[in-house]
Amino acid sequence: MALTIVRRMQIARPYALAQPDEKNRRAWIDDVTRGACAAVSRRQPSPGRSWLIVLIAWLSSHAGCVLAAADGELVSTSPCAPNAITRYEQYLAAERKKYADEVEAARREGYSLAPPSDATLRLLNRREFEIRTRYEGFECRRVRYYSDGLQVVAYLWKPVATGPSAHPLIIYNRGGNREFGKVEPWRRFGFYEFVSQGFIVVAPQYRGADGGEGRDEFGGADVNDILNVLPLARELGYVDMENVFLFGRSRGGMMTALALKSGMRVRAAAIDAGLTDLIAARARRPALAENLWSELIPGYAERADELLRERSAVYWADRIDVPMLLLQGGADWRQSAADTLAFAAQLEKHGKVYQLLLYAYDDHQLSAHREEADGQVVQWFKLHTQ
Repeated sequence: MALTIVRRMQIARPYALAQPDEKNRRAWIDDVTRGACAAVSRRQPSPGRSWLIVLIAWLSSHAGCVLAAADGELVSTSPCAPNAITRYEQYLAAERKKYADEVEAARREGYSLAPPSDATLRLLNRREFEIRTRYEGFECRRVRYYSDGLQVVAYLWKPVATGPSAHPLIIYNRGGNREFGKVEPWRRFGFYEFVSQGFIVVAPQYRGADGGEGRDEFGGADVNDILNVLPLARELGYVDMENVFLFGRSRGGMMTALALKSGMRVRAAAIDAGLTDLIAARARRPALAENLWSELIPGYAERADELLRERSAVYWADRIDVPMLLLQGGADWRQSAADTLAFAAQLEKHGKVYQLLLYAYDDHQLSAHREEADGQVVQWFKLHTQ
């Protein structure tokens, strides 16, 4: 940084020193302060040059320049709100209601699901519930970080004591849009199935959700909110950056594939009931496209087909270059098993490494196999850990 400023002082306006009139003095100061802004924004202070940092910061503030925030820069972190479900009976009631709501949502769109039962839901027993709600040795944090200059919200689940060894990271990409389907810190018991196996989990809410800045573009610039988890994780200091994994559900499956298409470097990925063919999904559920995608996706009215294909991994499976685990419910009315099978066929066609697990009769949430499916994801990521 010192060299950058010195060069500007020596060659940018050499006449300023020889002719110290007010006009040239102002031009010289402008050059130096512009250089100061650039140097500070790069955030590369030289050892033993603290006095220059102070000088540059002072010049920058007096020049009125605005310094761009670095992608992934941590803004704040705070403890998650306590889990509101503390009793086993509350958990049973909440899970039954969640499934009943899904049955009703399916009915409104002309689909039929069996009424909920404990056998259908495969609920935890009391002991399993108590172990997860104690969450002993782990913690949940709500974080804000920068992505494209916007402050975006994410959740972080980690050991309380991170210790001297770095931990592998799972970036969980949520489904839904805007506030619908946003990550709730304790819905999956703080991702206990993953943190208890040694992983750290970060789940971005995507821009515009949960108090974050910007707007949801449903697979547009908001994909950067996933990419920018990498510099955030590096800044945390306890993440094994050589072992990073992506896990996406529903719309998050689309986001996972788009992140891979953008060149995000990870060891492996898993997609659960992922949105992999938006053209086919539009044909099945036209109201989804007309009422939601048309509002969220910039430019949709002018070039809908092009934009949907850009977001559909089935059309560019050749660009998926990491081992991929696909999980799908056979009775999923939101995301057709046919689309997942078509995506798997494209991965096969292009010689990609993948594994497909199709759970007959199960729904979008894999309600009858949730714990088993999470276990499969853990095994897949451990298989590809180096």
